[in-house]
Order: sequence, then structure tokens, then C-alpha cells
Amino acid sequence: MREDRILQHETTTNGRNLEKGFSLVEVMISMVVFLIVTGAVWSLLRVAQVSRSAVTSQVQITKDVRIGLNLLGRDTYNAGYGYPLKNTVVLRDNAIATRLDVPADPNTARDTVPPIIAGDNITLSTFSETANTRTDQVTFLFKDSTFNLIGTVSQPLNINAATTTGSGIDEIVPISGSNSNCFVNDLYLVSGNTGSTLGLATALNGTSAVQFSNGDVLGFNQTGFGNPLRNITTPASMMRVKMVTYFVTADGILTRREFVNVPPAVPAVPYVDEPLVYGVENFQIKYVMDDGTLVDNPSAGPDGIAGTADDDQTELAAVRQIRYTVYARSTERNAQGQAFRVNMTSTFSTKNLGYDAS
Repeated sequence: MREDRILQHETTTNGRNLEKGFSLVEVMISMVVFLIVTGAVWSLLRVAQVSRSAVTSQVQITKDVRIGLNLLGRDTYNAGYGYPLKNTVVLRDNAIATRLDVPADPNTARDTVPPIIAGDNITLSTFSETANTRTDQVTFLFKDSTFNLIGTVSQPLNINAATTTGSGIDEIVPISGSNSNCFVNDLYLVSGNTGSTLGLATALNGTSAVQFSNGDVLGFNQTGFGNPLRNITTPASMMRVKMVTYFVTADGILTRREFVNVPPAVPAVPYVDEPLVYGVENFQIKYVMDDGTLVDNPSAGPDGIAGTADDDQTELAAVRQIRYTVYARSTERNAQGQAFRVNMTSTFSTKNLGYDAS
């Protein structure tokens, strides 16, 4: 009997030992170890996530810069296509400077409009981390190859000399007697024996005439006797042209702006903008001249300052290559808090400026 009681007591005691839980110290140690391991895993995942985001941003910004430079190259090649180089294109004083926000010349004479218009250090950047950074811009003019197609080839539209209506609007009638190829808000290069000018179509009169009135959305037209359009004598022609500007907005977007040649909007907006590259800190342009020199602005004259008396817009017709450099940075930052930066330089030929393509 005594042995049975001893055995029963040992069995009970052993059973209680088997049911014994963790102490508070053991639980706390386990929690600390768990938190350390979890924190380490989270840190690794966070680093991987930041690195992945940074790499994705690097790939995207590099791709965008390349696309932007390719578009710049295309329009650089087109610059001056079908545009007169020997017969000077003229507009009223400072019409181009006002539209493109480039420095105005100090005289009151009519301005020449070359196929390339340079803008050196035009826009103050608020995106760049370097203080007082100013970006360049460039404008191209060239024939619209979709205008007045004869077969598959674009041809100028032969016209009669411009006249001024009783209401003071300049009017052009094509020799064919039809204005079916023309539209309101088309930008035209009108050329004849006495030179060339640019005009924006503001209305079609019936089925035969194209009208050019003052107050157009570009501010180019200047109607009446003695003004550019009326000065052009026959034989004459007109051709729709494209006018394209590349610039960087203050907040760092490289943009392609194409002017007019679209139905008028309400309110009238004389251009369509195409954002190309985001995160641009700087955009610099160099011009390679026909004598091999490299300049910031060929039209700025010997003093190198645009808007002074020695400016000469005709010098832009001597540009043979244009060199573009885009400096961009990502908005994403790596684990060290650093932004990814890329700068690319491309040089393109102005192949249509070596001869008179008109």
C-alpha cells in the first residue's frame, strides 16, 4: 500500500512538471529575438524596394532623354526644308521676339526670320538644384510636306498678288481659283520676286480666297499697302510651314511646342505642347557654323549678347550642326538619399541649310 502511494505521488508530480509553461523572462527574450529578426528582414526589403524604385527611375529617365534627343534630331534635319535661304523672310519688328520670348532687337526695322531661331539661356529653372540655372531653346521652320499633294509630293500653291479688302483685310486668291487646300490657322510662307513673309490664315472668303487679318493668334499679320504681304509681287506662291520650338519649363519638363496649323480653339491657343522629358535640370545648345566654329547663339553678333545693335539673324542660315546636351535627374532617390543623374549629348546635321531649298 505504501509503495502504491509513493508511485501515485511521483506520477502526479511528473505530470505537473510536463504541464509547466514558459517563464516571463523566456517570453520577453523570444519577443526581442522575433522583433530583431523581423526588423532585419523589413530593412532588407525596404532597401530592395528603394533600390528597385531607383533602378526603374534610372531606366525610365534614360529612355525619355534618348527619345527626346531623337525627336530633336528629326526636327533639326527638317530645319529649312522648303524654306528660302537667299530670299530673306521678313516680319514686322519684334513679332518673333514677342512670340518666342527671346530678346528683342533695339531697332524698329522689319525682322528677318531664319529657319532656325536660337534662344540662349532663356528660362530660369526652379527644378535645378544649382542656383540661377537658365536653359536654352531652339525654334525650327520647315515645309509641311502634307500640303497641296500632287500625287505624293507636296507642291507650293501658285497665287495671285495679295490685295486688301475694303475692311482692311489682306486677301490672297490662288491661281487655280480654289482655296480647298487651305484652312483657318494655317501658317503660310508666301514667296515671290520681292522676297518672302509669314502669314497666318484667319478666314476663308467663299471657295476662292484666303484672308489674313490683324490680330491673329501669333501676332504675325500686318495688313495694308506697304506691309510685308502686299510687298510680294508675282509670280508668287504660298506653302504651309511648320514652326516648332523645343524648350524646358521652369519646373523641368523638356517640351516640344508646335504652333498653329490646327483648327482654332476657344479660347484660341496658338500651339500644342508635347512633354518629352521630366526632371530636366539643364538644356544647353551649341551651334557648329559653316567655318567650324562653335557658338552659343549665332545671331548674337560679335559681342555675343542677344538684343544688341550687332545682332544678325541671317547668320543662323550658316549653322551646319547643332549639339544638344540634356541634364536630367530622377525624383526618386537611392538608399543613400542620392538622386540618379544622367546627361546625354547628341549632335545632328542641319542638312537642309547648306543650299537654298526653295
